[in-house]
Amino acid sequence: MGALPAHLERMRTHPEIAGEVLRLEYTAMSLNPNAKLYGRRSLLGFFDRARPRDRACLDAFERELDMPWALYHVRRLFPVSPDGARCPVMHSTERVDIGLPRQLAGRLISVSERHGVDVEHDALYGRARAWVRNRGTAWPMAEELFATAPARVIDKQDKNFEPLWHALTSGSTAQLPLI
Repeated sequence: MGALPAHLERMRTHPEIAGEVLRLEYTAMSLNPNAKLYGRRSLLGFFDRARPRDRACLDAFERELDMPWALYHVRRLFPVSPDGARCPVMHSTERVDIGLPRQLAGRLISVSERHGVDVEHDALYGRARAWVRNRGTAWPMAEELFATAPARVIDKQDKNFEPLWHALTSGSTAQLPLI
């Protein structure tokens, strides 16, 4: 048995732990869709509600989601060095509001629609995500989004984030944010 099947079997044996792991991945993916635990597949995608042992894990996951949620403002920078080499991605995550998932998603959807911004909404589990600035294709680049998720993520921002964000995203001088 490979690592993934063994891991799934352990989760099915311990559905409460599985629920917590699924919530952790779901929260991470709410703020960054690339944060899947298994490469291109979400761990959640391996569970089928029609199977009793999987249903126990999914029920535990839903219980984990039954908590206050937050609306987050997430920004990421993909900077380059003075010689043009890629630098580590920089992050800023800020909690904007706290409340119930449905209320926060409704607010995000309403505000986004008024501003012509598309919203991704997971009606099954509650997440809503609106991309204000999509990631480009070439470094340096920036991305910005608002997303709802369980209120377990702390505010955090990398050192020197704001001046680099401003340099990349503001005015006619928005060029290469060099570190």
